[in-house]
Amino acid sequence: MPHLRNSAAVSILVIAKLDDQVEAINAALRDAGQAVHCHKVDKPADLEACFLKHKPLLIAVFENASKTNLGSAVATMAPVEPHVPIILITNDVSEESIAGAMTLGARDAVSLGNIVRLQTVALRELRACQNELSLRKLMNSASQFKHELHALKQVSVDAIADIQEGIIVNANPAWAELFGLPVDTDLTGLPIMDLCTPSDRPELKVALLACQRGKSTEAELRVNGVRTDGQDFPVAFKLESITHDGEKAVRVLVTPPPKQQLTPTGLIEKALQRDPVTGLFNQQHFIGVATERLQRAPSGGVRAFAFIRPDRFSQARTDLGLVGAETIISQFGQIVREFMQPGDIYGRIGGTLFAMLIERGTMEDAESWAERLRQTVAHTVFEYANRSTAITCSIGLCEVESTSVDIEKLLTESEAACSKSRQSGGNRTILSVSSGAAKKIRQDDNIWAPRIRSALMENRLRLEHQPVASLNNDIDGAFDTLVRMLDNEGNTILPSEFIPAAERTGLIKNIDRWVIGASLSFCASGKAKLVLVRISRDSLLDETLLIWLRAHIAEYAVETSRICFEISEELAVQHMRQTLDLANALRSSGFKFAIEHFGKAVNSAAVIGRIPMDYLKLDGSLMQGLHRNTEAQNKVREYARLAIEHGVYTIAERVQDANTMAVLWQLGVAFIQGNYVQSSEIVIEDTSQTSSTIRTLSIATSQQRKLETQLQ
Repeated sequence: MPHLRNSAAVSILVIAKLDDQVEAINAALRDAGQAVHCHKVDKPADLEACFLKHKPLLIAVFENASKTNLGSAVATMAPVEPHVPIILITNDVSEESIAGAMTLGARDAVSLGNIVRLQTVALRELRACQNELSLRKLMNSASQFKHELHALKQVSVDAIADIQEGIIVNANPAWAELFGLPVDTDLTGLPIMDLCTPSDRPELKVALLACQRGKSTEAELRVNGVRTDGQDFPVAFKLESITHDGEKAVRVLVTPPPKQQLTPTGLIEKALQRDPVTGLFNQQHFIGVATERLQRAPSGGVRAFAFIRPDRFSQARTDLGLVGAETIISQFGQIVREFMQPGDIYGRIGGTLFAMLIERGTMEDAESWAERLRQTVAHTVFEYANRSTAITCSIGLCEVESTSVDIEKLLTESEAACSKSRQSGGNRTILSVSSGAAKKIRQDDNIWAPRIRSALMENRLRLEHQPVASLNNDIDGAFDTLVRMLDNEGNTILPSEFIPAAERTGLIKNIDRWVIGASLSFCASGKAKLVLVRISRDSLLDETLLIWLRAHIAEYAVETSRICFEISEELAVQHMRQTLDLANALRSSGFKFAIEHFGKAVNSAAVIGRIPMDYLKLDGSLMQGLHRNTEAQNKVREYARLAIEHGVYTIAERVQDANTMAVLWQLGVAFIQGNYVQSSEIVIEDTSQTSSTIRTLSIATSQQRKLETQLQ
């Protein structure tokens, strides 16, 4: 029987109704040679409190047939400590029950009827948990060492830069200062060649390559550097072969000549930029530097703004006194500085208020940074004159969405999130309202993306076709195409639920091509003379769309004139060049082209003459109350007139009543579609050509007569 490396007693939580069940676990592991302290938990609701008190390495759950205890235990531990293993103790141990338990989140399922297996599984999971803790400790030590090394580089007099493949991957403030840049400049991603005169670049390239391959170490290379003002200056590079993030790299060190002493005016000016207690930027300088940084796009990843404030600082001030309170601010500032990475901008913006502008790979990385900072503050003992106290902090985090965002808005949103944390008891990180909404969208996308992929793979997309009816011109067998998705139970999911996620996750082009293929199949059946198919932004910008189209049109033997591709007016205006190119290319291949949702732009009329098209679909918003809205009628009349001049047919979208239809007829609109004509129905159940089930749609005879009567 394998044992843990450590014979010391370990803590185990047992969710059970009977004391005998707890004793059975204790006896089984004691017989296996492992000393344990088993703590009974009466119900899963008490699990978190017991975990924080006893710090167990294993949780055993005696389960009933419904497995509610196991599910509750897993749900409770997931946000607290998901790495602590949970095993299910049940009378029914089979392949099926083990799989069911593991699906719910347990590591395994065992029974008291097979003590040897129970012992083996429990010791295995205890050993795995101990290994996890050891690995964490090792990673924390490595991270701490890395931070200490980084901190040492930050204050080093020598200018230091790490280079991989000719690109700077890390550089300290002294390096930026050497080349005349602000000390807080993020140089990551900058080619080192840009910092040297062109004549010295070939020699530097050879030296870097040789050093990285280990052929030349401790070498010194004299080149001419270039400062930001364009002035050359001699510099001696000392090259060392190193490893950066597991890859070979070269460290370049420069020992600068003795600096000239700053003038008294310069010293005062530099001092005025810093908060004297923490060494961070003061409010005025922080806002100035952060504002300038916000105008430039991040070098990579995302940018976030943090607002931090210690909780219950008045109590800490009581504990240490007025002088000690300033010491707390100093120590707090030092902790904050330890979390600074190259390119970050940190400032004390007043009293106990701190703000940071950071760049990280993802918002999850930014949240992780904030959480580690919060936890570090919570676990720090602040001392002054033989007295000590502890504080926590609240952090409001706001994602910076663009380079046009105003710093005042970031301060307001992040401060509001910080205040919400304080109102909730403090010691937590809260995302701003906008950032929380963005996070919710990302989480939703993580759910929708696999569902969409599965629907595409399992052919669970369906088309609905809405008829286009005659008004001032004749049309027959024309349909507008809509797409629906079926879930695993066969329930219909509307496009408003899954299309936005498909657009954000890059799956919309796959849906577009499915819809095009299904529409070609529908046309091949001979039931439609014209099908309007909308395409997304991704397909509009996809240069391979026409190649794909030509290949598939040949498979279906469908006349290209029976397919009309449509894009929204908004897309057409945003991507005018691509729209013109696509419209011309499609029409030269025989396809039709249309602009939908027309009439929403500031100068919609100008679009008619610029983009070659066959159909113009007037947005449904213009139809709402059209018979009473003179302004909307004038717009529609003008659009219809311009369309006729350019040989374009107009189609009114979302026509819901007879009054609207009658007005459209008087205004000269060619065709109409909407629920008043006929609501859409599923017309394609299977898109394969060999087993298509296609149902023809037509306008009911009574409805057609009603339309004709009202038009007369």
